[in-house]
Amino acid sequence: METTTTTTTTCLEFYSGVGGLHYSLRKARKGEDVKVIEAFDVNDLANVVYEFNHGIKPTSRDIGSLEAKDLDGKADAWLLSPPCQPYTRQGLQRGSEDPRAQSFIKLLDKLGDLECKPSYLLIENVVGFEESETRNHLVDTMKRNNYTTQEFLVSPIDLGVPYSRARYFCLAKISPLKFLRGENDFKISKGPPEVGKVPQECRPLKEYLSEELVFENYSESSDLWAQCLVKSGVRKYLGAIDIVSPHSRRCCCFTKSYYKYYKGTGSLIAVNSVPLEDGQRSFVEEDGTVHIQFSTVSSSEMDNLEKVEDSLLDQLVLRYFTPREVANLHSFPSDFSFPEGITRKQRYSLLGNSLSVAVVAHLLEYLFQEGSG
Repeated sequence: METTTTTTTTCLEFYSGVGGLHYSLRKARKGEDVKVIEAFDVNDLANVVYEFNHGIKPTSRDIGSLEAKDLDGKADAWLLSPPCQPYTRQGLQRGSEDPRAQSFIKLLDKLGDLECKPSYLLIENVVGFEESETRNHLVDTMKRNNYTTQEFLVSPIDLGVPYSRARYFCLAKISPLKFLRGENDFKISKGPPEVGKVPQECRPLKEYLSEELVFENYSESSDLWAQCLVKSGVRKYLGAIDIVSPHSRRCCCFTKSYYKYYKGTGSLIAVNSVPLEDGQRSFVEEDGTVHIQFSTVSSSEMDNLEKVEDSLLDQLVLRYFTPREVANLHSFPSDFSFPEGITRKQRYSLLGNSLSVAVVAHLLEYLFQEGSG
């Protein structure tokens, strides 16, 4: 009688947040045994959400203080999403000199002290990280410790999700393990590696939106709508905000400041697209993106420009994406939820610091496949 052996993929999560890395691992290894040995994060609120969804309480400890004995031989894979603030284009770009980068650098330096190193690593960060000294230190450390690396810039849009959130990824495999698609040490590929079936076009946003919040169900007296509707004051930011419709096939990246500020924090939805179809002051591009323009306002209307703008904005019924919809665009599963007591602003903040499960799962699937030759 033949017997089958099942191997379990074990993992350590660093900077685990609300559990996006955990979901990605399970999606990539669907049908196989996976076990997160331990997760680490110093954000107590994120740890509450992580434990609520995964049943594992992350260790609230400075990752830079971990010692070799805490890590040696503990897991097959390390998944890491270190702080991005040292590398963001809007920040000071202090890179390795930023105190927030130190825990990651110290963790990398521990690799050389391990007798039994992880076979696989995945590191995620913002676009801009690839130009930093920290990135150079990362790939040098990998090479010195007998790892082969491949690097990518990937957005959910590349995988058919209508969400523009490009991120840097470094994948590493220890020798003699090989990548499925050859080697590209020190080269950064734009777009995902070819593995499995990659969608050729993005799906429309409406597939990610709540059915309760479509225009046909609009009600000024509804508490649900009241929480989502954009308040007055948005008009002065018209040139700086991104407005999309349910038919759009893209939206901008949501940051942790979404719902707090308009500018540069994420897209708003024009629930009613009818006023956009006359082409006079606004239009919808082929991908469904809504653009508002007032260059065609007649001279007789110029004196009442504010009223004209406000009238159009009122007709559009602008609203925020809900936290659940933001989670959908991050490809979190439908059973992901927040425990009671986590406020709306906190939910946006936690999701803004999260990652795309679709992208990370795709990369992990590629990472775990073994090449030949």
